[in-house]
Amino acid sequence: MTSSRTLRKRQRAGAFSDDIDFDLEELLNDHEENGIAYRAERDAKRAKDEEQDDEYADAFSGYEIALTDLPALCIERIMAMLDSPSDLYNIAFSSKLLMNIVTPEMVIRSAVFSNLKRKDVGPRKTIAEIMQHVSTRSIHLPSPHRLLRLLNAKSCERGEQCFGRNLNTGKSMTLSGTHHRTCGMALCDNCIKFNSTKISYNHFAFDGEKHVALSSWRTLTNPYQDDNGEWHGPLVGVLELQQIQNSYSERDEKVKALKGFAEKALTESSNRCPTHYEEKAAAYSEIYKAAEKEADDYQEKKEKEQMQKYDECRQERIAKRLTKLRSVYAQMVDIMEDCPMKDLALECTWDEESERNILKFACFFVQEKMSVLLNAPSYATKTAVRIRSHLLCIARTALHSLRVDAIKQKFNILQEKDFFSFASIANSSNRFRKAMYEYCVNNLTRETLLKSSRADELFFQLVEENKPTRALVRALNGVEKALEDIFALSVARSHENEGDAFAQARVTRYRKLATVVWRKKKVDYRSGSYPYIMDMQNIKECYTACIEEYRIMKKNAKDYIASGESRAFLRREAEGAGVISRQEALNLVFAPKMFREWAVGHNRIPYDDVRNRRFNDLRSLHEQYFRNPTRYQISREDALA
Repeated sequence: MTSSRTLRKRQRAGAFSDDIDFDLEELLNDHEENGIAYRAERDAKRAKDEEQDDEYADAFSGYEIALTDLPALCIERIMAMLDSPSDLYNIAFSSKLLMNIVTPEMVIRSAVFSNLKRKDVGPRKTIAEIMQHVSTRSIHLPSPHRLLRLLNAKSCERGEQCFGRNLNTGKSMTLSGTHHRTCGMALCDNCIKFNSTKISYNHFAFDGEKHVALSSWRTLTNPYQDDNGEWHGPLVGVLELQQIQNSYSERDEKVKALKGFAEKALTESSNRCPTHYEEKAAAYSEIYKAAEKEADDYQEKKEKEQMQKYDECRQERIAKRLTKLRSVYAQMVDIMEDCPMKDLALECTWDEESERNILKFACFFVQEKMSVLLNAPSYATKTAVRIRSHLLCIARTALHSLRVDAIKQKFNILQEKDFFSFASIANSSNRFRKAMYEYCVNNLTRETLLKSSRADELFFQLVEENKPTRALVRALNGVEKALEDIFALSVARSHENEGDAFAQARVTRYRKLATVVWRKKKVDYRSGSYPYIMDMQNIKECYTACIEEYRIMKKNAKDYIASGESRAFLRREAEGAGVISRQEALNLVFAPKMFREWAVGHNRIPYDDVRNRRFNDLRSLHEQYFRNPTRYQISREDALA
């Protein structure tokens, strides 16, 4: 007796052979042979690489050279390539020989190249702040070793003189910001607080004068001398500034005294500054500018290469995706060949510059139905088992055909029902339905209706259930301004004398007012979540409310135009901005804004002024419209009827 497991295998093999017309055993043998060949080639390549590595390692086995045994020029080149101040610090202070090789260029370049993308973080920010003081000649010039220590400082450099020193551990206070160097010194918060002074914003030292090293929050600290006799910090300190402040009252005298202190500190005879200060400071600035330019050029070149590579990959992806989507579209054309509305269903746009929206159908229903395939048009998968890939391809192809068949069926229903003749509302006596028919015939196209976000699955279902009016109303909810224009057509009919321009202008103004009323009232009758929709019941209730509101607004607007004050407003001789006339400003009563506007010292809503017959306030607002239409975003097109 055959086991159930064997039966299951045989059944699955029989079903598989029925669907796929190739030899399974031959497919598996080919797959195994390809796998054996691939693994053999991979192992041979690995063995060859290992053999070459062993030969190279044997050639230099037992041959080691200490870094300090290299020529000084080689060591300098090696250290100049370091792009991390911490690595340079660890190497430089490991021996006296390496300490003597450190140069200012080496330190500055390591800080600049530590972060190529951003200048406002890390050592690059620190070196920028220090070099700012050096360029203005406002601090004592740091030596290469000190500059390297400033870049790597973690605690206050004042040591025993630190105001935040811990007496138990003997350690100075840790720096709160590892990248900020106050006046060219690594000072903790307590040293800045108790050993500095606040310079007021109206102080004379802020008027573009150099030689004053101010830190954040306009503070200035005193310089100090270390155990080796080297001075650190600003050239002009708190003492000099306070003496100048107490000695002189006139600004010019203060500036002259400040320059005197700075020039005295920069002289060769000064015991604070090293010899040739100006030349060394200029060299520091030149090295820093050259390093910044080199770093920026390198980063710009690198970003261009990355962007170019990205564009090439992107264009390659678009080309592959475009090929697959053209295949999908060609299959749709074949399936929809005998559909009467094929052109309407397959209307689409191709955007070969977009990666995700290459193919977009005009009909919302088609786009929604095909969205899964448009987002993932690939049928092939890169799996190791080709059988699974082939089965997946068959399944997706079937899914594709089912989706297109469903689209074809829906559009055939539209053709069979003759939906776009709008016969269900053609002979209606209802004012709203008559206006709907007029709007659909004269202002609406089939393409516009089917682009509506509400021309979805439910729309086609209502058509199929012989509910064309409900389907039309649902689709019109997604057409911009459709319902408000239909309401305007229903309450403001065209004048019988089409040649009467004044009558047509009057009807146009009334329709403008009707659309404003509909927009004002419809918010109370919308249902569901965004995007909102109004069903037949909501439209009936909204229509009834809007009719009453429109009658009130129309009467108030006519009374406003006919009032004596409005006639007097037209006779005023004051000049306006020349954009709109006084009559056109008054006609804006038929298109009142529904949001608040500031005019004549009041915050008002024009729609409420018309509704509540506040004509004086409304007339003052129209006066402002006439005088300054640009301020209220009034154009001539808004005022013309």
